[in-house]
Amino acid sequence: MHPAVFMGSPEFALPSLRALASHSACRITGVFTQPDRPFGRGRKARPSPVRAEAEALDLPVFTPERIGGEEGLALLTEAGPEIVIVCAYGQIFPERVLSLPPGGAYNLHFSLLPRWRGASPVQAAILAGDRETGVSMQRIVRELDAGPVVVESTPLPISAQDTAQSLGERLAEASGRLLASALPLLLEGNPPLLEQEPSLVTHCRTIPKAAGAVDWQVESARMIERKIRAYTPWPGCFTYLGGRRLGLVKLELAGAPDQVAAGGEPPGTLLPGGLVRSQAGYVRLLEVKPEGRGAMPLQAFLNGAPDALGRILSARPEGG
Repeated sequence: MHPAVFMGSPEFALPSLRALASHSACRITGVFTQPDRPFGRGRKARPSPVRAEAEALDLPVFTPERIGGEEGLALLTEAGPEIVIVCAYGQIFPERVLSLPPGGAYNLHFSLLPRWRGASPVQAAILAGDRETGVSMQRIVRELDAGPVVVESTPLPISAQDTAQSLGERLAEASGRLLASALPLLLEGNPPLLEQEPSLVTHCRTIPKAAGAVDWQVESARMIERKIRAYTPWPGCFTYLGGRRLGLVKLELAGAPDQVAAGGEPPGTLLPGGLVRSQAGYVRLLEVKPEGRGAMPLQAFLNGAPDALGRILSARPEGG
């Protein structure tokens, strides 16, 4: 059997781990994942979903802080993989890691490369209004997501209701299927490698928590609606009502997305019916999360804060 190492961390990597673990021609000699991290209000250390799954499958698990550090390299050398399979591991690989497996290291990336190289391809596709996306298996090189593509999934349509969570779940399942079908090519030792077309490359970056702030004066209704879906579940979107933060859990476009405001109210004004004017067009707030409280329908929030109507929502706290 061919020795293989799997590297991944979040729940989206689980279908690919299971596909590799169940393949009759492979033997997993190590699962590498991020170290346990503090989580929740109690900040108790919690293992990654990949670690929990690997332990349930009775697979050897390693959690070096850096795969390119001395500990990480020693553990990988000891695992002795013929090939390395990566899905959302969250670290950059130095050359001494890439050159270790004789059959190469391959990444399952949640976009149809060369579109959306980088750390947030699922969110980027929703933000851009892409109609479809997919999964690419590419051989890892030093430049991020720039390696030649071995195989891609069939395109997956992006629906008008998709969030990063729902789209990510479908891509995760497609990733597992793609790996299962591509493993024979990898194990033969000479998989087809198609170089990416440089003129078609687009990039996306790591999303900071502050990116969830909605700027009603700058962003259009269409942009805000996509942003809510792209940033669900993380980092989430929010606005400020005076000095208090108000999470935006669910909203919808109201009327033509690019219509000009008829009433002359400033962007961000909270109107009856939950309407809010943006830079271009209106959205209707459906569900919000007041600071320090759980998510609730907008009307339930207004019942406790009737003076909110007519006030202006903003990207920064009043006085901030």
